[in-house]
Amino acid sequence: MATRTICFPISGYPYCREQPVTFTWIKGSKRQNIRAVHDAVHTTDPDVSILEVSSASVQPEGEAVSSLRLLLHLDSVAQDVPISTVFEATKVFEHGGPFADLLTCEPPKVHKDTRLRTSGELLRYSLEGNEYPTEPYMDSFFEWLYCRALKQFPEKAEPLSRYNAFSDIAAAADSKKYYGDSSRAAAIYVGLAAAGKLSCIDSYELFIAEVYTEPKPLPKSGKSEAASKMTPEVSAPAKETPADELPQPDNANAEVIPDAAQMEHILELPKATCLLLSLAKNAGLSANNSSELAYKGKEFFLTAYQKALKNKTLQINVHKNKFTFPMEEHDSGFHAVGVLTRSPAWEYGWKFNYLAENTSGAEKPEVKAKIQKPLTALEHLERCGYKIVQQVVPEKLPPIAVQRMAWKTGEALCDPVVVDFLQFIRTHMQSDGSFSFRIPKGASKKSFATLSEIAQTWDKMGLFAAIVIYPQNIVYELAQNETVRHFLSGKWLELFVEHQVQQILNHYQEEQSAEVSVCSNVVLSETASVGSTHELDVVFSINGKFFWVEAKSSSRSIDYGKYASLCEKLNVTPESLLLVNSDLSVEECEGVSYFWNYRVANCATITQELESMIAKQIESTGNAVLSTN
Repeated sequence: MATRTICFPISGYPYCREQPVTFTWIKGSKRQNIRAVHDAVHTTDPDVSILEVSSASVQPEGEAVSSLRLLLHLDSVAQDVPISTVFEATKVFEHGGPFADLLTCEPPKVHKDTRLRTSGELLRYSLEGNEYPTEPYMDSFFEWLYCRALKQFPEKAEPLSRYNAFSDIAAAADSKKYYGDSSRAAAIYVGLAAAGKLSCIDSYELFIAEVYTEPKPLPKSGKSEAASKMTPEVSAPAKETPADELPQPDNANAEVIPDAAQMEHILELPKATCLLLSLAKNAGLSANNSSELAYKGKEFFLTAYQKALKNKTLQINVHKNKFTFPMEEHDSGFHAVGVLTRSPAWEYGWKFNYLAENTSGAEKPEVKAKIQKPLTALEHLERCGYKIVQQVVPEKLPPIAVQRMAWKTGEALCDPVVVDFLQFIRTHMQSDGSFSFRIPKGASKKSFATLSEIAQTWDKMGLFAAIVIYPQNIVYELAQNETVRHFLSGKWLELFVEHQVQQILNHYQEEQSAEVSVCSNVVLSETASVGSTHELDVVFSINGKFFWVEAKSSSRSIDYGKYASLCEKLNVTPESLLLVNSDLSVEECEGVSYFWNYRVANCATITQELESMIAKQIESTGNAVLSTN
C-alpha cells in the first residue's frame, strides 16, 4: 500500500485542505498509480474534479504545470527556468551553495548533481541576492516560486480553476527526498485566486503573511484586524525561554502547547513515518520489521516529550512558533534535540523533526556495532572474497543525452522492425562503406515511424557518417569511431538496463524507505587466483539483498552455464540473477530459462521480470524491512 496527499483549494486561510489517500501501488507505471489515486478519491466522493500536476499526468494542463515543465522568469537568467531547477539551484548548504550554474542545466542533470547531496545540512535558499529561510515553513519557498510562475504565465494557470482537487504522484507522503509538492502549491494558487488575493504572490513576506499566518479575531480594544495580524519574523533570531518561565496562557491560547495525547495523533500522520524510522534507526533501536521500528521511534519520541513536559525542559521560541526539547537513549549514547513547529500546512497544525548531536557516546565501538546498515552490492562482493578492480557509479555515467538515447533505443526494441535494424547494423559493424536495410513488407506505419525516430536520434548524436531514410529502405554509412561501435555493440543495452533498475530502486527508496545501492561494469578479481577476473554488467542491493543483471545484445555464442556457476561463487541463488538479451523473443526467453535456473528477459519484458524477481526474493527475506540487526 502507498499514501498520497490530495490537496483541495479553499478561498480562505490556509487556502488548501489536505487529505491523505491510501491505495494499492501498481509496480512499473506512474500513470496506473495516478489512476489508482484518483479512483480512491472518487470512491468516497465521485463528484471531485481532480487534476494530476506532474510530468506523468495524462491531462495536458496537469503536465504543463508540473515542476519540470512550469517555467519561472528570473532577471538574472536569459531564459526562463523550470521551477524544480530554480528550487535546487538556490539551496544553500553548510558546505556550499547556492549553485547558480544549475540554472542553465536540464532538470535531469540538476537532480543528479552530487553537490546537492554531499554539501551538508540545508540552511536556507538564496535567489537573486535575497535570502529565504527553511524554518518555520520549509514548504513555503517552493510554493511561493510555483505560485509566482503561475502568475507570470496566466494561460497555464487559467485551466486550474476548473478543478477542485490536485494530486502529485511524485510527492510521496513518507519520502526522504523533498523536491516540492506541486499539488499543494497549485491548490494554494487556486484558493488565492478565488479569494482575490493573488497580489500577495508579489512578495515572499506577503505570501507568508497571507498563507501561513492564521488571522486573529478582532480584539476588544477595537484595533483593526490588519493591525492584529501576526507578521512572522523571517530571519531575526529569538531568545528561547523555558516553558515554566513564560506567562500563563489565557483561555484563548490554552492549547498552544500540545499535550501527550495530541502529540500521539500528530505522530500517526503518514508524513511522520519516515522521520520516526530515521529516529529509531539513529537511536540504535532494534526491530524485526519497518512497522515495528516506526512504532519504537514513536514511543521514543513520546517518552522524551512527556519527560520534557514533566521536568519543564521544553524550550519555546515564540517568534518562530517553535518548541525544542532534549532526547536521549542511554543504551546507545544517542543525544538529539526534538523540534516541534506550528504549521497550518500539516494536519493538527504541527510538524516535528529532530537534530542529532555528535556525542562521545555515539562514537563508542559497542554503539557502532549495534547500528549496522545493510550491505551494499559492492560490500557483498567483497565479503565473497573479491577485489573490486573497476566500477561505474551513477555519477560517472555518460552524458544525459547519451543515456536518453540508450533508454529510447531499449524502449523501441518492443518493435520487431527495430530489432531487425539493430541486428543488421551489428552484422556489418566491422565493415566499411554504406549499407541498405530493407524495411520488411507489411510493416506498419507505427513501426516505420519508430524506426525513423531512432535512426534520426542516432544520426543527431553522430553515429552515422551518412544516412537517407526512404519509405522502403534505409541507406546508411556508420561513423568510423570506436566509441560509436562500442555503443551500438552493447553499451546502449547496459545503459538501458541500469536505467530500468534505477527506476525500480527509486520506488523502493521512496515508498518503503529502503536502503539501496547500484553500480555497473563491475570488474572483480579473485584474490585467491591471480589473473582470474569477472565483469558484472549491473549489480544492486535492496536492504542488503544482492541482485545481479547481465545484458547481452546478441543471442549467438553465449555461455549460459558460466552465469549459473558464477552465482555459486557470488554466494547468491540463480533466482537473484536476470539475463537480458535484446535479440530473444518472449518465447525464446522462456526457452532459455527452462534450461537454466535463472530469469531471462528481453527489452519488452525487463521491467516485469525485474519487479517479479525482486519482490519474490525480498518477500522470502522479510518483506523488505530496514535491517538493524
